[in-house]
Amino acid sequence: MIEVIGVLCLCYLLIGLEAIVPGGVLGVLGFLGLFFAAYLAQVEFGGWFAPSLTFLLGGLGALILVFMEFKWLSKSPLGKRLFMDRAIEGGSNKEVATSEVLGKTGKTLTDLHPEGRIQVDEEIFDAVSEDGLIQKGISVKVISIENFCLRVRID
Repeated sequence: MIEVIGVLCLCYLLIGLEAIVPGGVLGVLGFLGLFFAAYLAQVEFGGWFAPSLTFLLGGLGALILVFMEFKWLSKSPLGKRLFMDRAIEGGSNKEVATSEVLGKTGKTLTDLHPEGRIQVDEEIFDAVSEDGLIQKGISVKVISIENFCLRVRID
């Protein structure tokens, strides 16, 4: 009986640490430990009732532990340092351009071989040339917007 309770306590410890240590490994080990505790109960008591009861009550205890962790740990000083409490605003890439630049003429600010920078109506954009190498200072026409850059050809 002591072995079964010891394994269940170890399982609860592993499942409890899962909230703090990311990765899922400790939670899986804790869950597998519930099977081991049920096996030990079957060896000690025999039959099917003791292992079933051990696994079901151990699993219920683990669910209650996880609920308490995420309910109360998030409000504790340690939890406030571990969990995000606000959303981060912003984006990874700025918007390239609207469809208003399609068909407009711009000027290359750098050599396009085939990528570079162009200026259209006082705004600077990344661009890809359909015509291959285009020298700096050449007039180009915007033909499409693709993958965070403008596709251009010589005007």
